[in-house]
Amino acid sequence: MLNYRTVLSHKSFPKKWLLGLGIISVAAIANALFSLEHDWHLLSITTMMVGGTLLFTNVRKSFAAANEQPQVIDRSFLFKELEQIQKAIVKIANPIERESLDAQARQISSNLQKNHFRIVIFGTGSAGKTSVLNALMGRKLGKTGAEIGTTTNRQEYAYQGIDFSPVGINPIHSDRHLESKLKRQISLLDTSGTQEMGAMGQQRELESRQIARNADLMVFVTAGDLTNSEYRDLEDLTGLGKRVILVFNKTDLYLPSDREGILKKLKQRTAEFLAETDIVAVSAQPSPIKVRQYSSSSAHANSPANSPAHISAHHEVAKEWWEELPPDVSALKERIESILSNEWEDLLISNTHQQIVSLWQAINGAIAQERRQDATTIINRYQFIAATTVFANPIPAIDLLAGAAINTQMLIDLAKTYDRPLNFKQAQQYAMTIAQQLLQLGCIEIATSAIASCFKVNAVTYAIGGSVQAVTAAYLTHVGGMSFVAYLEQPEIPSDLRKSPISLDNLQQICQRTFQAFQSDRFVMDFVTNISRRVAAN
Repeated sequence: MLNYRTVLSHKSFPKKWLLGLGIISVAAIANALFSLEHDWHLLSITTMMVGGTLLFTNVRKSFAAANEQPQVIDRSFLFKELEQIQKAIVKIANPIERESLDAQARQISSNLQKNHFRIVIFGTGSAGKTSVLNALMGRKLGKTGAEIGTTTNRQEYAYQGIDFSPVGINPIHSDRHLESKLKRQISLLDTSGTQEMGAMGQQRELESRQIARNADLMVFVTAGDLTNSEYRDLEDLTGLGKRVILVFNKTDLYLPSDREGILKKLKQRTAEFLAETDIVAVSAQPSPIKVRQYSSSSAHANSPANSPAHISAHHEVAKEWWEELPPDVSALKERIESILSNEWEDLLISNTHQQIVSLWQAINGAIAQERRQDATTIINRYQFIAATTVFANPIPAIDLLAGAAINTQMLIDLAKTYDRPLNFKQAQQYAMTIAQQLLQLGCIEIATSAIASCFKVNAVTYAIGGSVQAVTAAYLTHVGGMSFVAYLEQPEIPSDLRKSPISLDNLQQICQRTFQAFQSDRFVMDFVTNISRRVAAN
């Protein structure tokens, strides 16, 4: 029989017992009402009220769960992520890599604080990227030409072509939002072209792609219909979540009918990932036209070469020259201004988040690499200790006790390297589990046989008699240590191993894969030679 004190102290009492007692109470009241009054209506109403109350409670919980909103990615969220990044970077031991990643984090934070928006000009080397940049800036900034590879470095320029005055800002916006609207910095970046030949060209292309990945807005320049490589580049950029404007440049080289045909084809080929409004036609550097000046009749002075005046034999040409035409990039400017006016914040937040995700990957990769190096050093130290201990103690019982103590301490040190606390008792359980798995897999017999065969053919180890057990102990320590490292590197493993149960199936699979990975003849031979030399030297 349950004691009422036990019932009241039970953890599930508020949920299960209270509900049960409530139902029993309602049933008892309903029964009494039925017995006294025989009022079926009253009984039905009471039952419906109780059922409705329980239903309302469950529905309210369901709505509460459904209304849980996902994490909103805004400036506040990004700054918190950057704070966590700064804490993670401190864990990196390599000063050069630590400083490099820290500089990237500071740059991302600075760009976000300053509302720094970057527009990157991207495309093949002969598409006229630099010409488009010059036309947007209103002055000549870089060398232009038809040769591939004229842009040698990344060039960044402050773009003042758009006016962000406070006119039109909704007054309900907060002061902080108003300030972010007014303080804006726009940069135009010109990159090296793609599809360049040679090792240097490939390196510059990789740099261009990296710059493009960090862009807030992409201007992709082509000089006609897209080639297959241009189409893949454009598809990759939009697949990364980049906002892209496709620019059809050098339209002055085409007849009006041909120009319209190319525009139509561009819209059809990119319909899956680009809106038609994001495809514009420009002539960033129109070809000059020949102008002729005639000596007679002022009406025909300064007439173009294709005018009817030059046909007349009654006029003589006094002078002729090539006249530069102004660039026509108005459609591109209007599109950029429209996007920045309506999508600035969303694009800046989205791109900053992508940069933070990439930075996290780089940081975690650097930390994982350093941890793996430290773990390898720890395992090498303990496998040598295991070999020398077994070599110095011929009594099997002492060997087993010493091996268990060595492996336990090794696991504690490995867990500390991976920032996952592990006490001595828990480490003993892990060490015992790994030893049992290796025993069940037959690793001891297989390792001993393989190592013994190495002693027969290796001149260095042949003179060391009785060291098969020592090297076998070191080998199994190595396998067990690397198995535990693989276990620790799983993302789903909790931060505190002391509070988590040991996953036997998981450990068994890891031990099996690790043993198979280190079972090659070349690895065993090198391992035996290395351990035997160190044991002999000591």
